[in-house]
Amino acid sequence: MEAVVSASHGAVQILLRKLGNILATKYTLLHGIRGEIQELKDELESMTACLRDLADNDDHNEQTMTWMKQVREVAFDVEDCMDRFCHHLSRNHGDRHGLLEYLHRMFNMVRTLRVRHKVATDIQCLKSRAQKVSDRKLRYTYSLDDSAGRSGKALGTSYSHLGSLDRWLPAIHGDGPGLVGMGKMTDAVVGLLNEQRLATVGPRVLSMVGFGGVGKTTLATTVYNSPKLGGIQCRAFIPVSQTYDVRSLLESMLKQLLASAKKDKNDDPLKNIKDWDERDLFVKIKQHLADKRYLIILDDVWRAAAWDQLNVAIPRNNNQGSIIITTRSQEVAENCCTSSNIYKMNRLDKGDSEKLFFKTVFNPGQCPIDLLEVSKVILRRCNGLPLAIVSIGRMLARRQNQTPAEWQTVCNRLGSELETNPTLEGMRRILSLSYSDLPYHLKACFLYLCAFREDSEIRIGSLIRRWAAEGLIIGMYDRSLEEIAQIYLDEFVSRSIVIPEKFGCSGKIKSCKVHDMMLEVIIAKSVKENFISFLGSGQYNTTAGHDKVRRLFIHTGGTKEKITFPSKNIVHTRSLTILDSTVKPVPIKFSDLKLIRVLDLEGCRWLSDKNLKEICKLSLLRYLSLRNTAIPQLPNSVGKLKELVTLDVRETSVVEFPKGITQLQNLNHLLVGSYAYYTRTRSVKHFGWSEGAKVPLGLGNMGALQRISHADISTEKSSRAMRELGKLCQLTRLCVVNMKEAKFWKPFAESLDELSNSLRYLMVVDGSLEGEELEFLVRLKNPPLFLQSLHLKGRLTKLPDWVSSLNNLASLSLRETYHLTEASFKVLGKLPSLVSLKLYCWGYAGSALRFEEDMFLQLKQLVVDNLENLEKLSFRGGARNLERLTLAFLRVPSRGIHGIGKENLRHLREVEFFGVIVESIFDQVFEAAKEYPNHLKVTREDRPTTEAPQGPAQQVDNTGPGTGSSEQEPTDQQVDMPALRCEDEDDEATPAWRVPPSTCPHAYIL
Repeated sequence: MEAVVSASHGAVQILLRKLGNILATKYTLLHGIRGEIQELKDELESMTACLRDLADNDDHNEQTMTWMKQVREVAFDVEDCMDRFCHHLSRNHGDRHGLLEYLHRMFNMVRTLRVRHKVATDIQCLKSRAQKVSDRKLRYTYSLDDSAGRSGKALGTSYSHLGSLDRWLPAIHGDGPGLVGMGKMTDAVVGLLNEQRLATVGPRVLSMVGFGGVGKTTLATTVYNSPKLGGIQCRAFIPVSQTYDVRSLLESMLKQLLASAKKDKNDDPLKNIKDWDERDLFVKIKQHLADKRYLIILDDVWRAAAWDQLNVAIPRNNNQGSIIITTRSQEVAENCCTSSNIYKMNRLDKGDSEKLFFKTVFNPGQCPIDLLEVSKVILRRCNGLPLAIVSIGRMLARRQNQTPAEWQTVCNRLGSELETNPTLEGMRRILSLSYSDLPYHLKACFLYLCAFREDSEIRIGSLIRRWAAEGLIIGMYDRSLEEIAQIYLDEFVSRSIVIPEKFGCSGKIKSCKVHDMMLEVIIAKSVKENFISFLGSGQYNTTAGHDKVRRLFIHTGGTKEKITFPSKNIVHTRSLTILDSTVKPVPIKFSDLKLIRVLDLEGCRWLSDKNLKEICKLSLLRYLSLRNTAIPQLPNSVGKLKELVTLDVRETSVVEFPKGITQLQNLNHLLVGSYAYYTRTRSVKHFGWSEGAKVPLGLGNMGALQRISHADISTEKSSRAMRELGKLCQLTRLCVVNMKEAKFWKPFAESLDELSNSLRYLMVVDGSLEGEELEFLVRLKNPPLFLQSLHLKGRLTKLPDWVSSLNNLASLSLRETYHLTEASFKVLGKLPSLVSLKLYCWGYAGSALRFEEDMFLQLKQLVVDNLENLEKLSFRGGARNLERLTLAFLRVPSRGIHGIGKENLRHLREVEFFGVIVESIFDQVFEAAKEYPNHLKVTREDRPTTEAPQGPAQQVDNTGPGTGSSEQEPTDQQVDMPALRCEDEDDEATPAWRVPPSTCPHAYIL
């Protein structure tokens, strides 16, 4: 029941910070209610302390859950009251001095008299409510100690149940090879354990890491019983779990290790074991293992500390032993052994998933034809998770009505089945353990992931900005909220509860997914505790029982029908998301949402100018996404959104920002523009050059700006606005476009000198075709030496000298620079942090690309896109860490391609061809790939001959060299691409990849 604890505590913590800030301000208008606010803050602090105590327990009774819900609702209402009050206080409040300041203060006192009276009344009522909530807890004689006792008992029972649950998988299907999908994995692990040992000290330690329910325990069990693991003299299988007692584990280990030893009836080695202390147990185990070949499995390890404690009993002078550790945590796995001994457990592929499912449901393992289609739907929901496949299969096997309609109903109601069906109880508990084990401050952020639809990739940039707007990220030290959020995500990935889909070139996660079954678990938690409410398609189409809806997500599922919603609940909504709807799904007036902080309307094509004017009255709004909508422009009244932090109008027709936008002094992220993608992995992309937006004069007033993308400076007014960039001392990411005269670059160049310390990402795009358009970059007095990403399009006479000093540069792309030679290439080869290099059409003018020894030591991604002068490409000891190579050629290089082989590029995982494929080059690489032992993938995406797809995010420039296959829909013949794809840091994009059937790409896995 941590959902309500986490949600309640999170709400109160946010409010306490806000109340503290209000009480610490210089507002004189707090006179008369300051004491009331202080008392209310004190009351809520006491509630917070109690909530933290409750978080240590795993289960709570109904009275406790009701009390926590009431605490959360009081906190939300107090915060709403304070936000409204502060909005009135801050309106038209500026920096004034002397008599002017005094007169303004007096005027404000009169102006806000009615507001202050209402706030004073509301605070009195809320303080009374808070006190009654506290009294109610005592009145019903709630006992924290009793609850803890009950929780501990329940916890022990559940762990006992769970300890055996994951082990019934082999019992269903037979041991060893009889278990679907385990044969090859068992052989692989046994092979590792049987390998010839080097003369190292200590046993071989192997960690199996993976998502809960993926089969780690099952695999460990089959290895434990495998006859292929020869010569084992003693063995032990020790379930550790979240709560463990070291002494009990040591006793169990010693008893199992001695079970196979010859015993003297008169000399029991375990005599009086209960009287031994832990030191005696350590000594006995170490002595017994000193000269034996043994196998010890430590199952379900949640903390590295557990391994540290048990490792003391392992003798260091015997290298014949083997220890297998199963864990959900990558961090634990890395702490227990070296990276080369970590075995990553993957989900079952499509074929094995079907075998396991049909074997579970049907005795012969043969599925009736009429159930095949619905079976595929169910298996997609299971997403290769053996525990889910078997659990749902067992449930369906018990159904009397084996009909497609009945099975489809079960699939649609899987979330409620998880909560109520005894057959699925074990799976729900196992998956819930991963959530329960999260640190306290991460739980609300993880619950928030259930807002995104099944199978959808969650864009990390948007997610982080939403977390921040919702107040779910707790600030620490000198880190930004984005940095803290990235730490949160890394923790989720380490615990195997979030699946990374794409990585940026610096290693940061760019998009992720949550497994469907885990999604069902956290959806159930969120809905039950009113953390999030859902409307539309799907099973959670209700807000029944929720007094006030705080976060509302409307999933239309493509339907054009309007959704009925009780309007009385909407006024309390703090977050509203409506995605990809063609008609307005809810009859709602945006102007009624006066308390809203987050509004995401991505893909809502029905959005009108009238809607925008209503939205611009939402004074508390902090996050606004109008991405991929049909809006042609923003109203000037957008300047009224004083609290706005993120404004996203990417993939729209907005080409100019109104003057009013310069009044947004809290805005951090100003996002506009779109990309076209030429490969399914999105390794090759092209900015929609006409998609930038002109910025008005007054840009310097927006001192909080951290990111501007993409600003069009191709007019006198917008160019002059660039003179104010130097005032934006927090600006870290900047994308600037000029498609007209080169003279417009001069003001920008002057400001760029003033941003040298802050910029981390810079994109400069020129299309004026006047000559040396980007030459100003060569002449910079104070270049941005802390850049991590640099992307240039436009003519340069040479590579700027300061590029050689970019020690932090991880990503570089060059397009149509025309004059960069082999000497410049050698400079790039010495950059110590460069991970991604993309050389597009005319981005390199030399005739040869030579990757020599000690060049490009960190490079993992290389794109060579139709370089006009290229006659030779060779790898001779450089770029030894290269993982992905993307190639497009106008013709066969006369001096050939050399060095693409396992001797030079031993880490290469994929070679992808795009555009017009030169068959002889493809054949050459394909033959070289056959020698790779690591299943090198070779893909080709032929340039389509059909008309380019429509839509603002899919416009493809086919007017010149450098374009490849456009963004198109995959067909059934296509082979899935790798899950981990490297992208530019600024790329959060975008629509699904599309290829017409006649130009379907092909993948070859060798």
